Amino acid sequence: MDCSTADCSTAEWLESEFRSVDFGDGRLSKRFFQVATKMAQSLKSCISSTFATWGEVKGAYRFFSNPKVTEESIQVPHIKNTLERVSQHKRIFLLQDTTFLDFKGRHKTEGLDCTHRSGSGKTSHGLLLHNSLALSETGVPLGLIDQRFIDRKSFHANSHKETLKLDHWKLPLEQKESRRWLDIIKKWHSFDLKDVEAIHIADREGDIYEVFRDAVDLNEPIVIRASVNRAINKIKRRSPSVEYLFDRLKALESSGTHTISIQVNAKKKFRDAKLDISYEKITIPAPSHKTKPKDGDNLPMVPLYAIIAREKHPPEGCKPICWYLLTNIPVSSFEEALEKVTWYSYRWNIELFHKVLKSGCKVEDSQLRTAERLKKIILLKSVIAWRVFWLSRMWHLEKENVCEKLLSPLEWKLLYRKVHKSKKAPKAPPNVESTILWIAKLGGYLGRANDSPPGIVSIWRGWERLMDMVEDYKDIYE
Repeated sequence: MDCSTADCSTAEWLESEFRSVDFGDGRLSKRFFQVATKMAQSLKSCISSTFATWGEVKGAYRFFSNPKVTEESIQVPHIKNTLERVSQHKRIFLLQDTTFLDFKGRHKTEGLDCTHRSGSGKTSHGLLLHNSLALSETGVPLGLIDQRFIDRKSFHANSHKETLKLDHWKLPLEQKESRRWLDIIKKWHSFDLKDVEAIHIADREGDIYEVFRDAVDLNEPIVIRASVNRAINKIKRRSPSVEYLFDRLKALESSGTHTISIQVNAKKKFRDAKLDISYEKITIPAPSHKTKPKDGDNLPMVPLYAIIAREKHPPEGCKPICWYLLTNIPVSSFEEALEKVTWYSYRWNIELFHKVLKSGCKVEDSQLRTAERLKKIILLKSVIAWRVFWLSRMWHLEKENVCEKLLSPLEWKLLYRKVHKSKKAPKAPPNVESTILWIAKLGGYLGRANDSPPGIVSIWRGWERLMDMVEDYKDIYE
């Protein structure tokens, strides 16, 4: 039975988020909302287990195989709404990261790419997805402003490893897959949202000369973790190297210390880290292999500010943190340096988003037989994953507000009755804090006095259980 907007918050949200969706066929739009609603309610399920009848299963397969259903048609409505949400803020953070979607063993799936990870020594088949997530200053995930699949094969026509190592550095950035980091900055700049300051944050993959150069030219603020102990402060680009970034920063005296709460990656809990912070203004030259015939005349010394944040005494069993950060935002005090370090610590949010997408929405379990169809379902599930991520943040940000924009009356009443083992529910809706706590308890969260707030895993598990309860109720009583 289809959910109506009156008693299904998921259907109501989808109708709002994708209100501008256009496949050039009204029947496809209707099918889209039916498919998307079911998938949002059954996060982990593949198509065959999401739908109750063979007819519905076939309808979903046909939808994703229809040539009128394009990646762009799925993306555009969400990006449009994301920009509307972004426009309500004076400052946001744009977090970039690439995730590897592994479809190993799927030899009959057409169009999969090579997902060889640098340094891993392993090659598999799957897809590379580059996401750009907008985050508010208070930690609200506002949505995705860009998603793109990286066609690695088009950049590496010759897949022989030794040949790649020899030739890759000779290519201009426009011919490398790493151009995506700069492309996103330019795309954001083209939106021309002058009243919104976007801080572009990236990990070491974004440590690219052209990214720094063009960010300065476009006046787009960036905070990027350095990956290369590059030469700095040269008089001329071809002058001998005298100073190197990491060595110079390590030699600086500490400007101060500060303890921040960090999450190194999506698999680990938060922990406190006491960081010694130093900073200095520097210039970086164009790499020596850059030439005017290949890379053009725009090869200046780029003025930047370098920051080192290092943990001298990590907890037992923990690897010490040492971040080398590069930014084009002026840093003239310890407080300004600490601000940039804090901003960089927000980068783990996009890893959490990827965890929801891969572990919560199980995109790698999809059984569609071509890469083209897989990409469509991944893009749809990405928006669903964003909403689950957003839901988890409401615990911290809207505790006292009523839960009406999270759950429908039927949903929160069933939730209340289940958690409290009661046959009746109150007339007034509960607040957001209570609602999310109850959802997390459905997902296994114990909620003891000394427990930390519920995590995203217990929330998505509880969400699925709640959606199953709603569906069972509707099947029995409607």
